[in-house]
Amino acid sequence: MTEAAHHAEPIDRDAAFARWRQRRSLIQRMRIGLPLVMAVITLGLVGMVAASAMRAPKPLKTDDPIIRMVGARFQGRVEDGRSFLIGAQQAVRDERSPSQVALIEPIMVVGAETATPRRIMARKGSYDEKTQLLRLTGDVRIDDGAGNRVATNDTTIDTRTGLAVGQKGIEGDGPVGQVSADSYTVKDKGDRIEFRGRVRTRVNTD
Repeated sequence: MTEAAHHAEPIDRDAAFARWRQRRSLIQRMRIGLPLVMAVITLGLVGMVAASAMRAPKPLKTDDPIIRMVGARFQGRVEDGRSFLIGAQQAVRDERSPSQVALIEPIMVVGAETATPRRIMARKGSYDEKTQLLRLTGDVRIDDGAGNRVATNDTTIDTRTGLAVGQKGIEGDGPVGQVSADSYTVKDKGDRIEFRGRVRTRVNTD
């Protein structure tokens, strides 16, 4: 019986040493390169966050003194006992002047509980809650509830007394006739109107 001779392959030491040197060089490069790559990625993320923050809309100031109210209502009574109600599509109050309220599309009704309530409408207005003066401007329309209608561009109403004054012209139309003047004053619950300046009247004879 003979034994087969097994011969091991010789080890190429030079090749193995070369492969080890390559792996070592790769590891060294990775030790240097990976931190650099992480630093670049980190800087990129920081830049993206900063850019997003700059593009983001600025938050609204919480200390804005302007207060806007939709469907605002102010009510009270004239000294003769009639009620009044002031409404508006929108009201704007500045907390720096809290008694002053700017009105958009205001309407005032005086004596809603009576048979002939008076209605006053305008495009803009302002109401002073301290003095209780209501000023209406722009296409002011007054209807006294008895068929008399007045058009003017400016009127100031004292809601305490019901006195109304206008200085920018007036045109009136009613069952009795027509009238126009430069200024006017409404007194005695609207029963008496004083006209001044280039007063013109036309009386219906029917």
